[in-house]
Amino acid sequence: QFAEKVMEQSNIEVDIPFRELGFNGVPFRQNVLMQPTTECLVHLTDTPFLVVTLPDVELALLERVSFGLKNFDLVFVFKNHNLQPVHINSIPMNSLEHIKDWLDSMDVAYAEAPVNFNWNNLLKVVKEDPIGFYEMGGWNFARGDDVEQQDEEHVSSESGSEFNDEQFNESESNESDFEDDEEFDEDDDAEEDEDEEDEDGLDWDDLEEQTRREEKEKEKKRILLEGN
Repeated sequence: QFAEKVMEQSNIEVDIPFRELGFNGVPFRQNVLMQPTTECLVHLTDTPFLVVTLPDVELALLERVSFGLKNFDLVFVFKNHNLQPVHINSIPMNSLEHIKDWLDSMDVAYAEAPVNFNWNNLLKVVKEDPIGFYEMGGWNFARGDDVEQQDEEHVSSESGSEFNDEQFNESESNESDFEDDEEFDEDDDAEEDEDEEDEDGLDWDDLEEQTRREEKEKEKKRILLEGN
């Protein structure tokens, strides 16, 4: 009634919470009722208040979603990476599907993870090299079947030296591959010369050696791809 009277007496349009869509969680220290509105998620019944403006959210991450746990956490990551994420902890697991449906209806991208992320370190990586972060897939590390693999890549990125060492090792491997390719080219040239000198072409020993080298090269590249 108060909100309706405010709208009647002014040109302000009030966004009224939908109590039936609410869920319990801990945004600060106490377990409170969080209520969605048309464009926000709010807690306004007592202090400290909380208002999350959904158009400003880049990703909603559902953390600690794992079989056997009774609660999970919800983290809102903002498009402005200078803002700290908003955490709403200890949400009952029976609210999970309800919240996912609500986020989907609001066109808010979300993902699930079985663990909590270190957001201070993660956002530090994002802010230091935002272009590189999105070139590596951005928040895709928290989506789909690649969660564990991409998470390991981000952990390596956070450690700095480990990521650089991995890149350096990859460069060394590529250089080695290039040198091997040059050797193959030299071998091919030599074999072509032999073809001109010998009408019978390569003998069986040469063919087996060439095949062995090619298989070894393919195996090396496969290992590098799996390591990444």
